[in-house]
Amino acid sequence: MNKSKSPVIIAVIGALVTMILIIVVIYNNSSKKEEKKTPVPQKNISQSLESCLKNIKVTSAELIKGNVDYSDKGAANLPNINTKYPLTVEGNGDVDIEIFSTSEKAGKNNNGWLNEVAEEFNRQGNRLSNGKTISVSVRSIASGASCDYITNNVYIPQAYTPSNELFGELASENGAKLKLEAESLVSNVAGIAVSRTAASTLKSKYGDVSFETVVDAVAAGELQMGYTYPYTSATGLNFLVNALQHFDSSDMLSSAAIEKFQQLQKGIPFVCYTTDQMVNAMQSGTLQAGVVEYQAYTNSAVLKGGYDFVPFGYKHSNPLYSVGDLSADQHEALSAFLNYALSDAPQAHAREYGFDPDNSYSYNTSKLSGADIISAQRLWKQEKDSGTPTVALFIADVSGSMGGDPLARLKESLLEASKNIKPDNYVGLLSYSDNVSIELPIAQFTLEQQSYFAGAVERMRTGGNTATYDALMVGVDLINQYKQNVPDAKAMIFLLSDGQCNEGYDYRTAADIVDYYGIPIYTIGYNEDIDSLKDLSSINEAVYIDADNDDVVYELAALFNAQM
Repeated sequence: MNKSKSPVIIAVIGALVTMILIIVVIYNNSSKKEEKKTPVPQKNISQSLESCLKNIKVTSAELIKGNVDYSDKGAANLPNINTKYPLTVEGNGDVDIEIFSTSEKAGKNNNGWLNEVAEEFNRQGNRLSNGKTISVSVRSIASGASCDYITNNVYIPQAYTPSNELFGELASENGAKLKLEAESLVSNVAGIAVSRTAASTLKSKYGDVSFETVVDAVAAGELQMGYTYPYTSATGLNFLVNALQHFDSSDMLSSAAIEKFQQLQKGIPFVCYTTDQMVNAMQSGTLQAGVVEYQAYTNSAVLKGGYDFVPFGYKHSNPLYSVGDLSADQHEALSAFLNYALSDAPQAHAREYGFDPDNSYSYNTSKLSGADIISAQRLWKQEKDSGTPTVALFIADVSGSMGGDPLARLKESLLEASKNIKPDNYVGLLSYSDNVSIELPIAQFTLEQQSYFAGAVERMRTGGNTATYDALMVGVDLINQYKQNVPDAKAMIFLLSDGQCNEGYDYRTAADIVDYYGIPIYTIGYNEDIDSLKDLSSINEAVYIDADNDDVVYELAALFNAQM
């Protein structure tokens, strides 16, 4: 062999070997990715769950009846407003005006318009005609929650700016003394974000993409859509009343409207407890459409990049109301701030944040009374499941760290929240520490089952470690077994814990099982922000709630009302 050619041959062989290795690595990585996408056979998951259950100690508690309390404790259950909804702007003038505002105006970054306007107003050192200094404080709080505080006389601000006038009418109907000071602080529009693929399909079939065609497509089972909880969300409430009016313009509570609403709800996989839950479901592909305000839509690269915005309903003009009997000084201070907020510079700044959209949409101008709105909410509660019952299991952490006030508040929250469960649903209760206890087997939530539920809750005691995933797997098994009796029912689990799992099986084992069976897990991190619970909720499009002793009763009641 020619020695001068040896280095060249060696180099060529080396290059070939390197290429082969690269191809092998790429092939292996590709195979691994494909393996992750390959569904695990049901037999394997069933065997895994069955194997785990054999190693979990499960006991069944004796059924004991308790007292069923039907009293309305709504006002008492509202959390301390300063800890739950702290001020986003705090004024220090001789006369200070506190404003309840929705988060798209009193949040952060592009949602902080009102905060920034208030801060600039406060820096100016404005004074009343009598020389007193004036300022503005802002509290970020949802339209519905604001209404609850005001109408229950738990906390009364001097001003209130919900997203639209629907919640103003609702608050007035419930006894709040409101005066409309301005029809609009900043303009916004409620709409439905529809994926461009779905929008193209709708246009081909219906000729255009409008609120009416979207609603008809959902009712016909041609589109999967979500909307937000109409007891707290102005956009969700707007969607509800406009859908009912679309079904029967002369009487939105007629039997014909109710029948069509039931059909609509069959195309709604779930009513979203939060806007974040809905947007996440849209991004994951679970939902093809969801309600959203234009200002949020235009500030979201994901939504604006892949969805069309379809405006609907009543104006989201962010009206400003004065609340209660203001003094002459307070009236003058509020008027001064209003004049500033409506001046050119603040309004130009609002447009920079996506408010005041330029569109030619003709808003709904039919007058709705507060009584009409309350009736629509009640109809939603009664008919939102379109005749499909829910099988729900509540799993409560009773480990040692839950002793004392946490357990007392947990019991109170379960008993109060259970008042929002409809009697045609099916409910059971587990508790856990080192081991798992079936406190109440799943059964229809009749008066007798309510009594057993109350007795089971009152009996719970604390002690031991935190075997969260053991309890979750027992819960999944119980749900699967009971669903054989009601195969068409929706299934869900509510899991409350105050700490990380430190006993039994790990997160991954339980997560794979939850993922396969597709049961939404609504989780509540009690006095602790728990990432693993957030992850559990994200698997099947549920929600995570960060609650504490002060607000757990309110949070659970709202969650149960939305889902049960």
